[in-house]
Amino acid sequence: MTPDNQHLTLYLKRYLLACLFLIITLQGYSQQKTKEPQLKHLRGMKAADSAAVFAKKLIDSARKNHDQPFEARVLLAQAYQAYGTGNEKDALNFARQAVKLSSPADTITYEKSATMVAYMLSRQGKNVEALNVAFGILKECEAHGWKAAGIDAKMCLADIYRVIKNVKQALPYAQQAANDALSLKDTAAYTFALSNISNIVSEIDTTHAANEKAARILEQILQPKYQKFVSDFTRARYLGNLARLYIRNGLDDRAIATLQQSMQIARKGSFKSLQKHDLNELMTLYRIRGDYKKAIEYGEQAIAVEPGNQTSISLQRNIYSQLNRSYQGVNDFKNALKYSDLYHGLNDSITAAETARIANELDKKYRADKRLLLAATQTRLLAVQRNYIIAIALLVLIASAMMYRWLIAKKKREAALMTEEHKQLEKLDALKTRFFANISHELRTPLTLILGPADQLLNGPDEPDKNQQKKNLTIISRNSKKLLTMVNELLDLGKLEAGKLTLKLSPVALARFIKVIYQGFSSAAEYKKIGYKLECDINEDVFALLDEDKFEKICNNLISNAVKFTPQSGSVTVTARVIHKQIEFTVANTGTGIHPDDMPYIFDRYYQGRRQEDSYEGGTGIGLAITREFAELMGGGVFIDNTWNTGTAFYVTIPLTLAETVPVPVSSTIALPVPAFNNGHAATKQTILLVEDHHEMAAYVTGILNPFYNLITALNGTAALSMLHEMPELPNLIISDVMMPEMDGFTLLQKLKESLSFCNIPVIILTALADNNNKLKALHTGVDDYITKPFLSGELIARTTNLINNAAARAGNSNQDLEEEPDDAGDIQTETQITSPADLAWLTEIEDLVRKQVGKVDLNLAMLSYDLSISERQLFRRIKSITGLTPNKYIRAIKLQIAREAIESGKYRTLAEISYVAGFDTPAYFSKLFKEQFGRDVNELL
Repeated sequence: MTPDNQHLTLYLKRYLLACLFLIITLQGYSQQKTKEPQLKHLRGMKAADSAAVFAKKLIDSARKNHDQPFEARVLLAQAYQAYGTGNEKDALNFARQAVKLSSPADTITYEKSATMVAYMLSRQGKNVEALNVAFGILKECEAHGWKAAGIDAKMCLADIYRVIKNVKQALPYAQQAANDALSLKDTAAYTFALSNISNIVSEIDTTHAANEKAARILEQILQPKYQKFVSDFTRARYLGNLARLYIRNGLDDRAIATLQQSMQIARKGSFKSLQKHDLNELMTLYRIRGDYKKAIEYGEQAIAVEPGNQTSISLQRNIYSQLNRSYQGVNDFKNALKYSDLYHGLNDSITAAETARIANELDKKYRADKRLLLAATQTRLLAVQRNYIIAIALLVLIASAMMYRWLIAKKKREAALMTEEHKQLEKLDALKTRFFANISHELRTPLTLILGPADQLLNGPDEPDKNQQKKNLTIISRNSKKLLTMVNELLDLGKLEAGKLTLKLSPVALARFIKVIYQGFSSAAEYKKIGYKLECDINEDVFALLDEDKFEKICNNLISNAVKFTPQSGSVTVTARVIHKQIEFTVANTGTGIHPDDMPYIFDRYYQGRRQEDSYEGGTGIGLAITREFAELMGGGVFIDNTWNTGTAFYVTIPLTLAETVPVPVSSTIALPVPAFNNGHAATKQTILLVEDHHEMAAYVTGILNPFYNLITALNGTAALSMLHEMPELPNLIISDVMMPEMDGFTLLQKLKESLSFCNIPVIILTALADNNNKLKALHTGVDDYITKPFLSGELIARTTNLINNAAARAGNSNQDLEEEPDDAGDIQTETQITSPADLAWLTEIEDLVRKQVGKVDLNLAMLSYDLSISERQLFRRIKSITGLTPNKYIRAIKLQIAREAIESGKYRTLAEISYVAGFDTPAYFSKLFKEQFGRDVNELL
C-alpha cells in the first residue's frame, strides 16, 4: 500500500470513529429526552402506591438495560414524590439508594441525591448527620468546580443551621448561594436562596423591621415574573413562610389569606408536609389571638394529615406544644397532659448545646479543609501556569522556527519568482524586439523599392529608357500600395477594437475578382520556383454583394503567407467555390506547416512564432488576425487544417448574397514581370551571389548591379550554401537579406565566417534591423559591409565596388598602395594569401584597438605596431593581405564606419560633430571620404 493510501485509510478510520461517537452521543441525548417526561410524571404522582408501581416499572427497565444512572434518577424522583406527599422517611430511604447508584459523571443526580439525604435527616432531627452529608457534598462540588451544584449544598447547610438555631452561621451560606446563583443567572436557584435568607433574617432579628425586610424578600420572590421559575410545591412553601412573617408583624388577616392560598396549592398537589405546616401556623395564630377552640381544631387537623413517624420531628414537637397550650386555655387538662407527654417524648437524644458544638466543629473543619483545598488548588494553578508558560515557550520556539523556515522559503520563492519574472521580461523584450524588427523589415523593404527606383528616375539620364521608366514607376506604385495596405490594416485593428468598423458592400464579379488576386502572386511564386495553381468553380455570371476591400485583404493575406512559407519545389493551391449559399475560399500549401505549439495563438494580434530556433521570416503578426476579424465581420469564419511537416490549408467561408444590380467593372491588377535572372557566368563580369527571397527586391538589386556584374540568385541561406558548394568558381561578393525562410542572413554570415573555404568572400548584409549591432559585429571593416534599408542605387554600387576592389587587392591584383609600405620592406614581394577565421579574429582585435583611440587625429601605423608589439613592416603586410587595404586606409575605413554608426545613433546633428567623433580634423575632407566609401552624402543622412 502506498503512503498516500495509508494516509487515506487513516483519515477514513478517524472519520468513521467520529461519526460513530456522534451517533452514540445523539442517541443517548435522545433517550435522555425521551425518559425525562417519565421522571417528571413520577415526581408529580399523588398516590404512593401508584408511584411505587410506576417507579418499579422504570427501575426494572433500567436494570434490564444495565442503565444504573437512570435507576439512580428514578430513585431520586421517587424521593421527591415521597417528600411532596409527606412520606419523609421513605424520601430519605429513596435518596440514600440514589446516592449509592449515582456517580460524579451524572453531576445533577449525584449532588441532589446527597442534598435530599441531608434535608431529610435534618427534618428527622438528625442534624449532625445531616451536616456531615451536606459538608461532604459541598467539598466535592468545590473540588470538581461544580458551581451550580454547590448552590444547592450551600442552601442545604444554611437551612440546617437555621433549624438548629445557629442563624449566624446559616446566613453566610445563604448569601454565598444567592451570589453564585446571580453570577450564573440561575433565577430559580436565586429565588430559593432569597427565601432562605428571608427565613434566616426573620430568626436573627425578631424585631418588626427585620420581619418586614424578610417579608419583602418573599413578596419579591412570589411576584408573577418569577412564577415560571418556581414549582407549585416551592410556591406553597414560600407562601407558608410569608404567612408566618405576617403573624410576627401582627398582620393576622393577611396571614390567614396567605395561609389559605398556600393550603389550596398544597391540597391540590397533595403536599401533606406543607398542609401540616400551614395548619400549624393557623393553630399558632388562633392560639395567640385567644381563640383556643379554633386553634385546637387546626391542630387536630395537622396531626391527622400525616402520621407522626413520617413528618418532621421539629414540626411535630411544635404542634404538640401548641395543642398543650390550647387545651390548657379551654381547661381541658387531660388532653393538655397528653400532648405534654408527647412533646417531651420527642426530645432529641443529643441536647441542643451538644448539637450546636458539633455544628461549629463541622463548620471549622469545613473551613480548614477549604483552606487546604484552596492551597492545593493554588499549587495546581501554579503548576498549570508553569506548564502553560513552558508550553507557550515551546509554541513560540516552534512558531519562530516555522516562521524562520517560512521566511527562508518565502525568500526562495520570491527569488525564484523574480528570476522567472526576469526570464519572462527578457523573453517579452526579445519578442518585442523581434516584433518591431519584423515591422521594420516589412516597412523598409517596400520603402527601398520606392526610394530606389525614384532615385534612378531623378538622377538617371535626361532621355531614359521608356520601358525601364515604366518598370520603375510600376514598382513604386505597387510598393506604395503595399505600405498603404499595411497602414490600413493597423488602422482597421483600431477600428475593430473600438467597434467602429463597418462593411461597405458593393457588387463584385466573384470569379474574375479572385482570378485577379491570384495573378498578383504569380511572379513571386515563379521566382521561388513553387507550383502555383487556381481551382475556381464559380460561374463567371455570379455577382456577390461583398466588401471588396476586406475580401481582397483576406485573400491577399492567405496567399501571401502561403507563398512566403512554401519551400522551393513546393506547391500552393488556391480553391474557390460556392456551396450551400456559402463562398468557400481555400489556400493550401506544402511545407513544414504550423508548429503545434503555435496553433492556439496564430489568430492573436501581433503574435509571432515563439520558437527561438525559427529563422527570421518577417511579418507583422496582424495578417491572420485581420483575416479572421474581417471574415467574422462578414458573417463567416476561418478554419485550419494543419499537419506538422506536411502542410497547411486555410478555409474561409462567407455567406453569399447575390447582387441585384449591374456590378462596376473591376480594374485588373498589373502583375510584376519576373526579371531575367542570369544564373550563368559572363566572361567579362565579376560574379555576385544575391541571397533574397523577396522577388521585387531581387529584381530591384538585379536591375542596379546587372550592368556591371554577373548576378546569381538564391532564395535563402540554405540554398546559397548549397550553390557555393557546387560552384566551380566562388563569387566575388555575396549580398544577402536578413529575413528569409529556412536560414536567415545572420546564420548564413556565421556559417560563411566559420568556413575555411568561404570566410574570405566579402559579404554585404541588407538589413532593416538597425538595432542589431551585436549581430553586425561579425562584419569586418574592409572585408564585409552592411546596408540599412531603405537604400539608394548609388549607395549599393559604391559599397559593392569598394569590397570587390579590396578583395582584388588582397589577391595581389593591385599595387596602387605599395608606395605606403615602409622603406625597409622594399625587397619583399606581396604574396597572395587566403584569409582564415584566425585572421578575421586578429582583425577584430586591431579594430577594437583603433576604436579605443579613435579620438586621436594622428593615429598611424607606428602607434598600432607599438600597441600590438609587432614591427611596422609585418603589421603593414598582414593588414594588406587580409583586408586588401594599407594600414592607413584600414584605419580610415574604421573611422568612417564609426562616423556611420554615430549618424545612425541619432545623437549628433552637425557635420562637424560627426567629423570630430570619428577623428577627422577637416569636415570637408571627411565628407568627401564618406561619400566615396558609402555612396551617400553625410548631409542627406543627418
